[in-house]
Amino acid sequence: MDFFFKKLLYLSRTVLSVWRQLKAQRIFLHNNIKPLLQDALIYNDGSLDETDCKKITHYYGLAVPAILGEAFCILQGRSMTEKERWASTCQGAMTGLFDDFFDKDYMDDTLLKKKISEENKHTAQKSNEKLFDIFYKKALTAVPDKNYMQEALFAVYEAQVKSKQQTNIGLTAEAIESITLEKGGVSLLFYRTAFLPHPAADEILLLYHLGGTMQLANDIFDVYKDREKNIRTLMTETRNVQSIRSLLISRWQKASNEAHKLKYSPACVQQFLEILFLGIFSRCLVCLDQLEKNEKITSQQFNVQLYSRSQLVCDMDTKKNMLRSAAYSIKKMK
Repeated sequence: MDFFFKKLLYLSRTVLSVWRQLKAQRIFLHNNIKPLLQDALIYNDGSLDETDCKKITHYYGLAVPAILGEAFCILQGRSMTEKERWASTCQGAMTGLFDDFFDKDYMDDTLLKKKISEENKHTAQKSNEKLFDIFYKKALTAVPDKNYMQEALFAVYEAQVKSKQQTNIGLTAEAIESITLEKGGVSLLFYRTAFLPHPAADEILLLYHLGGTMQLANDIFDVYKDREKNIRTLMTETRNVQSIRSLLISRWQKASNEAHKLKYSPACVQQFLEILFLGIFSRCLVCLDQLEKNEKITSQQFNVQLYSRSQLVCDMDTKKNMLRSAAYSIKKMK
């Protein structure tokens, strides 16, 4: 019983820490990013919509600094600086817009590559491109090493190009897993470029593995959207949800072991892992619980094509699911 209360205390500490981080980031977004969005919408040509803005203010622009960025700083045992918050926020704000260049606008790969190069001569025409350019330029100004960030962004670009294969019929599970892990791995390393010092080789390996696992987590939540777009992920192709759960847990455990080998304070490493598990992975386990229930109505096999939107979309804003997420966090804490 004492051990249970000890874990509950750890969870309370983590929840309070995440709540404070999210609150601080929401204030930053309101004061600094909302005016930029308002200006962009005044002359909007229709290429920006409510979803684009929500990705910036409620998802990537919020979670990248408040969860990932803060976790990077916690690992080092320090607080985030104002300049780091600017860099991390702009990187997060770029993310949804960058993804849309591939998934919605179908921008030519060569043109997009020029857009993110230092030699870019292309003048943005569309409103979403102009907004991307604003955040990109601000990020380059705020990061400690702009060349290091650009190299990381090119790796993200290459992974995005490769991920186009996920619309191909007959793509093997091994190929899908490789694309998934690479896309997530290079993305997390891109977000890490907002912070000094540059990560050592063992931390790069950890972040690559963690990022790949985060991409798997993202695909779990996006299973309905990916089905509608005919994008093949490990989650859309599986016939057994338990296999995805096992993969997620094994990859998390591998990353946890790698984290504890880093030359950081054990207490900081533990807090780093607790924040990521609570903020990302415990939520995925709740989503997998919901998805696994669908197997009962399809002969004990998961078939993504046979379920409704409500059966595939997991609402993590409900009290029931938040409590389930907290329960998983308590269970996994050492």
